[in-house]
Amino acid sequence: MKEKRYPKLEEEDNVDMCSEPAVAEAYTDIAEKVVPVLGPSTWEEAMDDLDVSEKEFDAGKCILWDDVMSDIKERYKSYAN
Repeated sequence: MKEKRYPKLEEEDNVDMCSEPAVAEAYTDIAEKVVPVLGPSTWEEAMDDLDVSEKEFDAGKCILWDDVMSDIKERYKSYAN
């Protein structure tokens, strides 16, 4: 049986080349998207938001759980199709 010989990296052509350079170049002109901050960005902002939320909750200004769940179920219908 013939013994298999695997080439050494030094003997290979194009060792440090990408296998599909044309595909890699297609993504170079896409601008990076900046993800917006959706919540507080500092500890102080988070604590201030929490204080406001607690005051609204104590005043009865809150969203009922049943209302939240009904909204979620309505959104599920749009994803199902």
